[in-house]
Amino acid sequence: MDFLVEITSISQEDGRVSLRALADRLSVSPPAVSRMAQRLVRRGFLMREGACGLALTKSGQHLANKAIRNRRIYEVFLTQNLGYSWYDVYPVASLSSNHLGDELIERMFAQTGMPNRCPHGDPIPTVQGDIQEIECAQLSAIADGSAGILSRVSSHDTEMLRYLDSLNLRPGAQIQLLARAPFGGPLRVRVNTGSFNDEHVIGAELAAKIWIE
Repeated sequence: MDFLVEITSISQEDGRVSLRALADRLSVSPPAVSRMAQRLVRRGFLMREGACGLALTKSGQHLANKAIRNRRIYEVFLTQNLGYSWYDVYPVASLSSNHLGDELIERMFAQTGMPNRCPHGDPIPTVQGDIQEIECAQLSAIADGSAGILSRVSSHDTEMLRYLDSLNLRPGAQIQLLARAPFGGPLRVRVNTGSFNDEHVIGAELAAKIWIE
């Protein structure tokens, strides 16, 4: 199931899913990814896209969305009830969410107020497998002077998220791009969370993980 979930995640972030990118994300060898891909192609959940690309079939996407729903609801439950932070909850949820029953997940969903997003700002699929489209753009792609709400962070790297949290760059914060250095240089941003109003300089690679509504 994690295989299908990561294909969805990579396709949303980068468009194309290569065997190498999937191997890096899952921390396994490319030959191992290739063997798993072949099995999922035979089962009708996956199809080849170009020489080294992968794409989910309709049934594969349905399974992936179900797993994504379970994981994101579990993340919300862990942050609301067990004291996990948004920057360290993903590794915990990813280890066990696939083993939780549907009834338990739906009880968690009800208890947490039927959330529509996970702690990282990603939309939670419906029971039917539909995912809400969120109109947002990468911080690195918006014009100087533009402002909006930090909608989501497209990374599950705990140390990266912890660093963003230390800058108050978390989902829900108001953010404005003040200026950027030329040739892919760093960006200067203003962050307003209601309690804080600070300016920070962040690199372009980090800014590409931040999505603004």
